Amino acid sequence: MTSTWKLFCRTMRVMGKRRFLYYGAILGMSVGMAMFSVLSSLLMKSVVDISQSGDYHSLGIMIAGIVAAGIVSLLMYCKGAVIYNVEAKRVYGVLYERILNLEMDLPYEYYEKHHSGEIMSKVSYDLGRMGDIYGSRFRRMIMPFLEVVVYLVPMMILSPQLTLCLVGVNAAMMLFNMILAEPLRKVSQELAGINSSMTRKLSDLLHGMEQVRMFAHGRETVQEYIQLSQRYARRSNRRILISSGLESANRGFDLLCSLVFLALGVFFVQRGYTTLGALAAIYTLYGSFSFQFLQMNRYIPELVAYLAYAQNIFDLLEEKRESRNWYTAEEDCKVDKNADDARMISMDKVGFSYGENKVLEDYSLVVQRGESVALTGASGSGKSTVSKLLLGLYPIEKGAISVMGNSVKNMTNRDLRDFFAYVPQEPYLFEGTVFENIQMGNLSAKKRDIIEAAKVANAHAFILNLENGYDTQVGERGNRLSGGQRQRIAIARAIIKGAPILLLDEATSALDNESERLVNEAIRRLHGRRTILMIAHRTSTIQMADRVCSID
Repeated sequence: MTSTWKLFCRTMRVMGKRRFLYYGAILGMSVGMAMFSVLSSLLMKSVVDISQSGDYHSLGIMIAGIVAAGIVSLLMYCKGAVIYNVEAKRVYGVLYERILNLEMDLPYEYYEKHHSGEIMSKVSYDLGRMGDIYGSRFRRMIMPFLEVVVYLVPMMILSPQLTLCLVGVNAAMMLFNMILAEPLRKVSQELAGINSSMTRKLSDLLHGMEQVRMFAHGRETVQEYIQLSQRYARRSNRRILISSGLESANRGFDLLCSLVFLALGVFFVQRGYTTLGALAAIYTLYGSFSFQFLQMNRYIPELVAYLAYAQNIFDLLEEKRESRNWYTAEEDCKVDKNADDARMISMDKVGFSYGENKVLEDYSLVVQRGESVALTGASGSGKSTVSKLLLGLYPIEKGAISVMGNSVKNMTNRDLRDFFAYVPQEPYLFEGTVFENIQMGNLSAKKRDIIEAAKVANAHAFILNLENGYDTQVGERGNRLSGGQRQRIAIARAIIKGAPILLLDEATSALDNESERLVNEAIRRLHGRRTILMIAHRTSTIQMADRVCSID
């Protein structure tokens, strides 16, 4: 229970100081709503008392006062509702922005170790339910409590003995609900984990549809997804069972409270502890009092269950972020992008390993300005690791790397990446047009610059033959284009960036002969214009290089 309370407090602190405005809005809504029932009970008491005393002259004044108080209560509720909704939407937006910023700051290693479906599940499922805490779950739990407090004030004034008895019965009901809150939270935690696994499987199915249809493992993946779905359904049934048990118990307690009220009311009136008018007023309030107690007992376990999703989001937000610089403080970094150094890339006795798997040891490489170098080697020898180290995706363990005379240890990763235009083996095209995908390399580039880059990349001709030319939609991941077309658009995007070094990681290895020829022709056009480092194993690509370096 202590850990749940701490988690709840942490969830509320996300709102910052504005949470007090949020609390005040809920308080205003609660008081405004509860006052309608209080005013109705006071009217009932007045009618009963006046009918017994015969003093009808004060009835009009009483009605006028109650109407005025009702208008004030309505305005209070409306103002609180507006502020509450604004603050609930605002904090959800803050959380969403934090998650998006986190995704940009997570180290490359995180994405290599975690499935994209797992991250998608946290953003689409867990974050949405954490947002529901601010948007509904907390309000549904706290408003009944506040309304009960408002009801208790006139009830205690009218008949403290009867009121205390009713509170005791309802407190027993609340204790029962709190006991079942923990199992409900655990089931919700399990459902979040199963949903994450389902999202990963679904992502695999959608992105690998050809393999799913062609290979036996695809059918196994479908069966695994079905099994997870069935497991999710079973756990959902358990959650429904617990929730239904709570609902049934609450209804039973509600009936019990009504019987207790009637028995005690008759007893207290006969003994003279309260009047008939006070009993009528309490009875009028009791319906709302009992209902709000019922709501509070119902929503406390649900709020506790939703805190499990908040914990998942906090766990994600606590993930280690990529350093601005792996080696030194950002304020100590400096870079000279115009340094006159003939060596564009210098790697001196670099060592690196993935855990216990040593990949590079005392590796050295020098690439001169304007030179085109092909980096070759057997699969697993560390060719792609070299590109990751040059791009600052991982820190080197020993040795030194310099780019245009600037040590990677003395500049931020962003400054380091500005020196490179990168084209991977399978370039990613974003949902949008051909023009937009090329322009991503330089958002300030004009149309004529985009067209010129496409011409150099050997892409202009096929782009003009597309349905809408440069305004053609490329589809998800560029699936409306061939592999060679996607690759040439990626090269155009790299060209438009204007970086002094072009880094190609197996840029032609997945292409057919004709596409390879067109891409190689585009690369050849860049000789002399840019310094080029090509990670390659195809002979045709290697032959274009001024020099070949091999990793043993």
